[in-house]
Amino acid sequence: MIPRQRLLQAPHMTALRDHPALDAMPEGELCALDAFMGFCTEHGVGDPGEADIRAFARLRAQAPKALQDLRGALRHLGLGKDFLIEIAAVQAAVDHQANFKGIPKGRTRNYTRTVSVPVEDLPMDWRQTLRRLEVEGEYAPDILGRMRARLGMFVWSARRAGHPANLANTDALRALYADMRARSITRQQEQAKKKGLNDDIDEPRWAYLRSTWEELLRFARAHGLPEDVWDKLTITYSMLTKREGKQAAQKLAKAKAAGTRPELLKRAEAMLAEAETLKLPQMRHALRNRAAAIALGCAVPARPGDVQAHHVLGAGITFEPGRNGYRFHYKATKTAGSTGVDIDIPLLPWWNKFIDAVILQDDDPRYLGQLRGKAASEKRPLYVQYDGTSAVYAWYSRMWKIIAGTGGHIARTLIRDEPGAAGVQLANKLNGHKPGSPTARKYESEDLQRATVLEGQNMMASLFDDEDEV
Repeated sequence: MIPRQRLLQAPHMTALRDHPALDAMPEGELCALDAFMGFCTEHGVGDPGEADIRAFARLRAQAPKALQDLRGALRHLGLGKDFLIEIAAVQAAVDHQANFKGIPKGRTRNYTRTVSVPVEDLPMDWRQTLRRLEVEGEYAPDILGRMRARLGMFVWSARRAGHPANLANTDALRALYADMRARSITRQQEQAKKKGLNDDIDEPRWAYLRSTWEELLRFARAHGLPEDVWDKLTITYSMLTKREGKQAAQKLAKAKAAGTRPELLKRAEAMLAEAETLKLPQMRHALRNRAAAIALGCAVPARPGDVQAHHVLGAGITFEPGRNGYRFHYKATKTAGSTGVDIDIPLLPWWNKFIDAVILQDDDPRYLGQLRGKAASEKRPLYVQYDGTSAVYAWYSRMWKIIAGTGGHIARTLIRDEPGAAGVQLANKLNGHKPGSPTARKYESEDLQRATVLEGQNMMASLFDDEDEV
């Protein structure tokens, strides 16, 4: 603790140095008073109110106990009752936020395991290969996670059918195929019933099966399985790929149901305005976060992993005062069909309101610059929960599902379709897809094929500052 005399010698304490109450003031209260007086001097606050106390609490990371000490110090100085009530209100808000119990603290990506086995139950040599792949870093974490999950599903199906968990065993592979086909059909039927639609569905989503065989192929190559195993998996994979190509892409139907980017942006603006009318601070916080997730997803479509890893203030997201706008700049997660290229998107000032809102929250706009700087210096995730903890992996897609009816990945389709042919070029860059690759082609819809080539269009201006869209 700073010695009492040193605190009293600080320039910002000059006006109070001879106050008789200081002699008997407890050390904790004196330290709290010193911090507050220093804050007021730094920010030119001559007549502080509740907004200034709130900003002080955030910028100086004041705990409820420190605010209690401040209230005690100001009571000893004889300040008016109204000001003490304002400090008490801020103290209560900080305490409520710090101890809020309505937010799950762990990952919500976990699920109840019913049709797979955990990694620990995979064959020992398989686990060794998976660990090697993790160390070597050839595949992105999302791909490795999917590979583990699909191998777990294979082992579960093989054992359930009474076959050895061996990728060379045709009967075991057939068991996996049958299980996945049945699950896909059942899932579609259940979804159709919920929507009151025709549930007479007898065809699986071939993409679901194709992606599984894709991971089995990856693993077979990495594990060094014999050529005949590779050939067997390749034949099935090729067949599934053809069937998937003939099946109308589900994501495109979802994109139509989700609405256009202009429609989603208008909803995001409406949510931002609605947040100001809500009574509970945690609800205001949540709605601002949701509005930002939707709006920024339209501008910078991102995988949940990239949102969690790179949508960080002062790192993947920076503010550029010279042009009064934010920039998203990071290397996107590399996946199949992806180049792992740099995402470098300078957003025009129109988008500031969404990021500023999640930074500022209920604080006075006068303190936006300081709060923005603090968030950047701390490398704060863009999306934090009301209690200050980082949003979990699944949060981003969950917000999109609430608003658009499908996960955040759909923004990657919307960004491709809406600007027309120029959007294809930009979307390939934003999504990290090689032009003309199978992955890139999967995102193209019939609407895009009919779009007029927008010669000479400034893609960035059109995408992020088109008055017709926002």
